[in-house]
Amino acid sequence: MQIFFNIGNAIGQFAGYILWFFFDVFDNYVFSVFCFTLFIKICSFPFELKGRKAMARTARINKKRLELEKKYKNDRQKLSEETTKLYQQEGINPAGGCLPQLFPMFAFMGVLFSITQPLTNMLHIAADKVSNAIDILPNLVGESAKSGFYNRAYYSQLNVVKYFPKYQDSFTMFNETEKSSILNFHKGFNFFGLDLTLTPNGSAFSDFIWLIPVLCIVTNFLSVFLSQKLNSAQTGELNGCMKFTPYLMSIPYILFVFNVPAGVGVYYIIFNFLAIVQTMIVAKFYSSHILTAKEEAARIALLDMEEKNVSKRQ
Repeated sequence: MQIFFNIGNAIGQFAGYILWFFFDVFDNYVFSVFCFTLFIKICSFPFELKGRKAMARTARINKKRLELEKKYKNDRQKLSEETTKLYQQEGINPAGGCLPQLFPMFAFMGVLFSITQPLTNMLHIAADKVSNAIDILPNLVGESAKSGFYNRAYYSQLNVVKYFPKYQDSFTMFNETEKSSILNFHKGFNFFGLDLTLTPNGSAFSDFIWLIPVLCIVTNFLSVFLSQKLNSAQTGELNGCMKFTPYLMSIPYILFVFNVPAGVGVYYIIFNFLAIVQTMIVAKFYSSHILTAKEEAARIALLDMEEKNVSKRQ
């Protein structure tokens, strides 16, 4: 668990610089995380497109792969060797589609640890000052700081942000610039009356923070449904449990969002929205049919060029 925290915190410090850059521009967390997510999507799109091209190549040689499986069905080692050779001849890397899957995970961890550790990872205030602020907070607010969801150690920085406007004069460890940044951060997490530093689990119904996980569910299921519908026209309809697997895989994320600050859920909502837009763009301009046709045209052109070179040598 400590290793996960250390890795996540390191990613959070890096992501915090990007998030704070946008936050400094907009003074609003939602707009900042939208720009951050769009930035991540733009950066990861070339890798995702490369992965889709690899999938198109794989689909193109699927018939050859099935012939190999039939030919070497009783010799698994030979089948593995011939399959590897086929992939090399066609310029396919079976692991080529893994990197795009890592981008969203790293971005999610970056947002999570930026929000849960905002003073050190977004505002980049010295750790000793933050530690002092956390230590004196219970003496300022009494038992209210020790009850509810915020009593968990990894939310202690958010606890400081939560009570900072009321007790800012007592946090003498911060200079005026740092105090101003914390106040702006606190203000920027208020979105149309919703306090995005609160957690859906444990918040009052009247806080309406429950809207965040609900929107996470709606946007996620819509994203999965649209992706399956557009891709089925190209790759065929999924059957059985394969059709519902993406929905089931989303459940842990949704449960997680219910138990973390609402700001993390906002990122997930925006991510799902941009995923929907990206799915529509990809389906129109980078469908499997289009990519396969381009790959086949490029392969034929390469073969023609090789034949011409051979003829010249002769």
